[in-house]
Amino acid sequence: MKKILLLSALLGLGLLNAQSTLFQENWDGQGPGIGSWTLYNVDGLTPIDPFDANNDGLPALVTNAWNVLSLTQIQNSGPNLATYTYPAGATGMAGNVAVANSWYDPAGTANDWLVSPQINIPAGATGVNLTWSATSMGAAAYLENYKVYISTTGNQVANFTTILKTVTNESVTGTYHTVNLNSYVGQNVYIAFRDDSNDEYIMLLDNIKVTSANTLATNDIVKKQTYFSPNPTSDFLNIKTNSKINAVSVADLTGKKVNVKLDGDKVDVRSLPAGTYLINIETKDGVSTEKFIKK
Repeated sequence: MKKILLLSALLGLGLLNAQSTLFQENWDGQGPGIGSWTLYNVDGLTPIDPFDANNDGLPALVTNAWNVLSLTQIQNSGPNLATYTYPAGATGMAGNVAVANSWYDPAGTANDWLVSPQINIPAGATGVNLTWSATSMGAAAYLENYKVYISTTGNQVANFTTILKTVTNESVTGTYHTVNLNSYVGQNVYIAFRDDSNDEYIMLLDNIKVTSANTLATNDIVKKQTYFSPNPTSDFLNIKTNSKINAVSVADLTGKKVNVKLDGDKVDVRSLPAGTYLINIETKDGVSTEKFIKK
C-alpha cells in the first residue's frame, strides 16, 4: 500500500512539473495556422522580380508581409535553390515555414509584421518561455535582422512598444531562441515578429511555442490520454484514449481535410495517397493533433 501511495505521489509530482504548451505554431497543423495570425506589410515595397534576381523566384513568392511556404516550394523557386535543405541548427525546422523577404526593387528596408493570436498565460504559471527557430537564407553577406515584441493591449502595430528580443544578423545555420515571459503571468498577450532588414534576402521562422513548467494545458492532458498506432501505416490507425471519441478528422499539410472512415477506434486511411497527414482527435477533454505517415 505504501508503495502504491508513493508511486501515486511521484506521478502527481511529475504531472505538476511537466512542461505544458500554452501556445504553439509550426505551420504544419500544430497550431491555429497562418489564417489566425495578423499580417502587416507596413513597408509596401515590391519583391524583386525573378528576371532581375538571376532567376531566383523566392522573393516573389512572398506576396504578403509573411507567407507560409513548403520546402518543395522553396526548392522549386529557382535553380540555385534546388538542393536547399533546412539548417540542422534551427531545431526541428521542417515541413512548412513562415517566410519574410527583404530583397526589393527598388531596394529598401523591410517592415513586415507577423502577429500571433491572443495567448493566455494562466495565473500561477511558472517557468514561462517563448521559443522559436529562425534562420537566414543564402550567403553570409545577406543576413536578416528582426525584432520580437509583446503586447498586452492589442494586436495593432501601435500596441507593440515592448521589445522582447532584437536579433541582428540571424545565422544561416539556424538558431533556436528562448525568451522568458514570467513577468506576463496572469495576462493575455500577443507576440509579434517584425522583419526590419535593409536590402538583405530571406528569413525563415518555425516552431513557435509558449510553454510553462507547471500548468497543464488542455491539449497536453489530451495528448497524455490519447495515442494512435502504427505510424507509419498503410491501412488503419488504431486510436487508444481514456476519453470518449467525439470526432476524428484528417487533413493534409496544407490544412485541407481528406476523406477517411472511422470504425469505432479505427481510422481507415487505405484510400489516401502516400504522404504525411495530420489527425485531429476530439474528445470531451479537448482536441489532440498529431502527424502520421501513410505508406
